[in-house]
Parts: sequence; C-alpha cells; structure tokens
Amino acid sequence: MTRSEWLALRRSGLGGSDMPSVLGVCPYGGTPLGVWRSKVLGAQDTEPSADMQRGNFLEPIIRDLYVKKTGFQVQLPTLQRHSIETWAIANLDGLIIPNLPQLPGVLEIKAPRLGKFIAFEEYGVPANYQIQVQHYMGVTGLEWADFCAWNADAFRLLIVRIERDNALIRLMWEAGREFWERHVLTGIPPDAGSAPMVKLSSLSPTVCKMDSPEWMMAAGVWREAKNILKEAEAYEGSCREQLVKMAIETGKAKARGFDVSVSIDKNGVPRVRDNMKEQAA
Repeated sequence: MTRSEWLALRRSGLGGSDMPSVLGVCPYGGTPLGVWRSKVLGAQDTEPSADMQRGNFLEPIIRDLYVKKTGFQVQLPTLQRHSIETWAIANLDGLIIPNLPQLPGVLEIKAPRLGKFIAFEEYGVPANYQIQVQHYMGVTGLEWADFCAWNADAFRLLIVRIERDNALIRLMWEAGREFWERHVLTGIPPDAGSAPMVKLSSLSPTVCKMDSPEWMMAAGVWREAKNILKEAEAYEGSCREQLVKMAIETGKAKARGFDVSVSIDKNGVPRVRDNMKEQAA
C-alpha cells in the first residue's frame, strides 16, 4: 500500500489519534477543526516529523522488547473498522495473543523523549492516550490493552494495563458519531474553539505524591544533610591537598605520622590513607 493510499484510508474514518482532538483534550494543539480539515481537505497530509519518524523506527524494537518481557505473542493486524459504527477505525500497533485462557488485547506503543517518558512513570498515562486506547478497544471489541513505552536514554520499558471502560467509550462515540455525521459527511466545518468533553485523571502512576508535613520535614532535613556532606567533602579535599603538599616537600616517596600516610607512586599520583580506620576495619 502506498502512502497516498494509506492516507486515503485514514481519511475514511476517525482513528484513535483523532479522538482526543475531537473531544477537546489533545495536549498538542489538536482541535475538532483540525481533524475536519484532515478528513475533508487532507490538510495534514504532510511528511512525518522527526518524532514520528523516530516512533516508526523504534516501534518494531519496542514490540520485540514487549514480547520478551511478557512472553506473549503479538500480531500485526490490518486497519480495523467497526462493523456498525463504520466511521470508527483503528490502526493497532499490535494485537496481543496471551497465554490461554486469557483473551487477546490491544498493544499501544510509544517512543517518547526522556522527559515525557519520566512523566509517564511519575504521573501515569495521560487522558489523550487513554482515549486513544479506549477507542481501539471499542473498535475491536477487546476488553484490555497494554500501554507500552520505551526510551533509549532511560533504557527501560514501561507497561501499563488499561481495562475497557464501556461508559467512556459510549460518551466518546456519541461525540465521534455526531462529529462525523454533522461535519465530515456534510463538509461543514465545526467551530474553531473547543471545550473539553471529557475529564480523565492520569492512569496508574508509578510514583506516589507525598505532601504530608512529616515528608516535608524529612525532605528538608535530608537536603540540609546533603549540603553539609558537600561542604565536608570540599573541606576533606582541602585537608588532603595540604597533607600531599607536605609529603612531597620531604622528597620521599612516602610519609607517615599519627596513623595517616601519604604515598607517591612512580607516576606522581598521591594516595592518602587512614591507617587507623583500615586497622579497625
């Protein structure tokens, strides 16, 4: 399939990446008007960005990492279309085939930059990606999905299980159906502005946010101790330099006194030892 054929197929329905914009919850500036332009006018038929190219390049690698991590098989299905709501389409990153008796699930792959990857770990799966995955489950009829992200700098895999939410899918699809029938099929553009139609909290963060007075006090004490340690290390370095200077002035390869010794190797590199500490150990 050529790129132009693929783009034409994408214009034949609303996919998972379209739904956050239709619902007014896309954090990247996507709007219902932008989706309308892409479906009716083909306004977004541009070459993929650097981030998109990176994602396309890393997707099979991340898929293999997921398979190795979970032991599940992953198939690559063609574009899916709902049998009744024919405007609803899904381009899956993978169809998960788990061990029996568990039924198949949706695999959604992301290759974010480091900052966004850490945000996924700390704050969970954001609303726009939850909507994308729920849309895919609505199209396929599947009951669960794994949101899988990997970053080369962090070099670790994040997998978050997402269960099907029928109430959310109904809400999403009411808006999606109305958008498709009222605007795409008629060619009438929606209003330029958009208000969020849904409100979702981030899903399954791996970091628990601590805001108790006890935590604040413990954090402050630790930070103070860290600063003291930094100052102590700087002071220790200054004292070490003084010992080395005095040892070098003797003209000998080794100097010792009060259970502290300084030796100078053949390359002129000094070594300071606390003999009392070593004997105690």
